[in-house]
Amino acid sequence: MEKRIISENTIKNVLSQILSEETSKVKREEFNRVQFKLEELQNSLNETMKELRKLDDSVPNGLKPLCNGRITGISNNLSNANKLISQLKEKVRTYKKSLQSQQIEEKKK
Repeated sequence: MEKRIISENTIKNVLSQILSEETSKVKREEFNRVQFKLEELQNSLNETMKELRKLDDSVPNGLKPLCNGRITGISNNLSNANKLISQLKEKVRTYKKSLQSQQIEEKKK
């Protein structure tokens, strides 16, 4: 039987890899919680957009020139935020799906 020498650096590297793998794993409950919070945020944002439209409709004609630019800017920012949230939701969903498929493949081996 051959003698194998394991260096301290090898041990550190292996331990580092193990620890980084454990910390990079995300539990299914955490994914669900984040997805739920994103959904809540998007719903709140949609409600805010509805309220902004109501405000825009209720602004008297005398105040329209003063408010129109600001309301349009706010509306554009809310729409952009909504798009970003949708993209984030999709990325989280895709990442969750990829991690879960990796776990299934590992169990099959």
